[in-house]
Amino acid sequence: MGRLKTAILIAGYGLLSALPLHGQSRTVKCDSSLGLANMAYTVQYKGRLQDAGAPETMHILGLKKKAIPLLIGCLTDETRTKEPIANFWPVTTVSDIAFFYLCDLFTDSTWEHSTIDGVVNWKAVETEYPNEPSWTAWYSFAKKYGRKHVQKVWANK
Repeated sequence: MGRLKTAILIAGYGLLSALPLHGQSRTVKCDSSLGLANMAYTVQYKGRLQDAGAPETMHILGLKKKAIPLLIGCLTDETRTKEPIANFWPVTTVSDIAFFYLCDLFTDSTWEHSTIDGVVNWKAVETEYPNEPSWTAWYSFAKKYGRKHVQKVWANK
């Protein structure tokens, strides 16, 4: 094999090794520039975050598709917000907020239908814990399966 072919194969391998293999994904680290840790009370009793108009939401919406891997990267960040951002939640974390955003961004305006299949969303959490308030259902789900599992499911979509 000539030097040129060897160099091309090595360069090609280097490029391929930077890509995820089938069934694997690369998870981006949680980006603090999203401002999730600094969010204040935002979530009304009903509605999606993108309908509330918080500054962090406007920033995330402005990122368009680039926001999705950043939010997925935050699904394991258990940094607490200064105050809960949602009604009836005693505490919220960056992970919780990333989950809210991902669910809301992939839920239609009726709040009833997911626009993406095969991810962990509120319907999955409520199916697992049907008689629990949302915050206890989410924390029970996250404890049972792990936040890393939730992140992995989202990252593989």
